[in-house]
Amino acid sequence: MTSEHNIRRFEAVQEQLHALDIISNLLTSSSFDLDSLLQEIVKITTEMLQVKACSLRLYDETRGEMILKAVHGLSEHYQTKGPVLARESIYQEMIESRDDGGKVVEIFDISQDTRVQYTQEAISEGIHSMLAIPLRRNGKVIGAMSILTMTPHHFSEEETRTFKTIANQAGAAISLAQLHQDLMDLERIEQELKIAANIQSRFMPTTTPQIEGIELAGWNRACREVGGDFYDYIELPQDNFGIALGDVSGKGIPAALLMTAVRTSLRVQAENIYSMSEVISRVNHALIKDTNLEEFATLFYAVLDLSNWMLTFINAGHNHPLLLRGAEVLPLRTGGIPVGLFRDAVYTQGTLQIVPGDLLVIYSDGFTEAPNAQWEQFGEERLVELVKHYRDHEPAEIIRALEQSVTEYLSPNVNYSDDRTIVIMKAHN
Repeated sequence: MTSEHNIRRFEAVQEQLHALDIISNLLTSSSFDLDSLLQEIVKITTEMLQVKACSLRLYDETRGEMILKAVHGLSEHYQTKGPVLARESIYQEMIESRDDGGKVVEIFDISQDTRVQYTQEAISEGIHSMLAIPLRRNGKVIGAMSILTMTPHHFSEEETRTFKTIANQAGAAISLAQLHQDLMDLERIEQELKIAANIQSRFMPTTTPQIEGIELAGWNRACREVGGDFYDYIELPQDNFGIALGDVSGKGIPAALLMTAVRTSLRVQAENIYSMSEVISRVNHALIKDTNLEEFATLFYAVLDLSNWMLTFINAGHNHPLLLRGAEVLPLRTGGIPVGLFRDAVYTQGTLQIVPGDLLVIYSDGFTEAPNAQWEQFGEERLVELVKHYRDHEPAEIIRALEQSVTEYLSPNVNYSDDRTIVIMKAHN
């Protein structure tokens, strides 16, 4: 009798190992599909453990519901009996358990256990005993597998151990599927960011205007795929020419969207309104109307009258551009607060006569705030000294030298990133 018992036990173990091997092979299948895989797992589990049914549910934390993802051996009527709520069922014990191995719940007689949510439906289905094991990911319960019998049954230690092994395999399958989905989402996001970066690049000038006696160069570098800095050249009526440079709050996609809104609004207003103060006020109102309090932009906008080289400008909270004239460095501060903060903000315009030899540098704070290993900023003084050193060169060459200097100064060991944008205008002697 003992020999026959050992033989039967050996054969049972062999069958279980074979079934586990099948499940392991399914996990590494090249045609990996989570729904089909989980359905195959519950089917194999039912057959291997010789039970009436097996089900697998995932926990929806938002709804507090255990969602049925795979089932074998239960009627359609029972499957659609209603939502299984964690707080009204045995699953709440698993979710709240601090047991690192996961709390196993066994019910010998479903008809007598108050933890069963749909007692009458279970009795009608012919269910008597139940064993449920949690599915875990990164130490957190994400669902549960259950096996059900039609007759009274105490689950043996061997059955429980085998079922735990299967549940671990199912948990691995779900983790792999979620990882796969995360990778797919990441690839999609990366592709969308490339498209967004391509679209954003079209908002920057693709050509440099040719103005007699004036040399221009502009450059932009986003610290991520897309950024919140921009510069623009705006052709205006009556022999006027606009230059804008802005820096919106935030980084990445939100900043890029806000940047687009500011640039578009500025262009619309600049091309239809003569008063610069009115232009910036309307940009401010438009931004306040469509954004939250923490969304704003610093903006420098200047218009050069090409007939007399008179520069009219407004500095809306931007770090002040610098006009290098001989040994002098003149900061352009006149304007007001950043756009998008207060509806009643007032903007004042300043004027400046451009003379031959002047060099105007309009830049974003990504240049001056770049830190070294000691968190010392590059600063305005270094920027001025470098521009003075290269002032006899073309604006594009000055920008390249400045960018190289800032890149070399910026410490790779410091967690810092910011967009860098610059426009240099040079008046010929």
